[in-house]
Amino acid sequence: MLGIYGGGGLLGAIAATRLHRHFSPRAVIIGVNWVWVALLPLFAVAGAPWQLGLIGAATAFVGPMWNVVIGTYTTTLVPNELLGRVNSVSMTLSWGVLPIGSLAAGYLLDRAGPTGAVWALSGFMLLTAVLATASRAVRHAPPLVSARTPADAER
Repeated sequence: MLGIYGGGGLLGAIAATRLHRHFSPRAVIIGVNWVWVALLPLFAVAGAPWQLGLIGAATAFVGPMWNVVIGTYTTTLVPNELLGRVNSVSMTLSWGVLPIGSLAAGYLLDRAGPTGAVWALSGFMLLTAVLATASRAVRHAPPLVSARTPADAER
């Protein structure tokens, strides 16, 4: 199960290096959230470990696209003198909530069981996707200008 899941993440990382050029940051932010909304409830109905692995692989496949696009977007738009601070805050927020998520997952598993925990996570993901879709900041985010090479600048 975990091997299949990891394979999805590995394939997603390979694909993200090529695919990220074809999608706007807005499309990735909104799209990845909705992909997760569609996939997470499947964990509640999967009956076999290999099914859990395939669902996990699909969720892990789109994760690297999110990481590449958000990282590129941040690096491109944030002024160099602020990049260290912005990345520090971003990493503190994104990695800092992991222990809280683990604690919440343990609580949900204890109180609601595995199926209830999956449905609670699915509901939270639905809320996140709706907020991302409705967000004015996301909908009106400036597009990334494709990187120019030194040879392009000479033309």
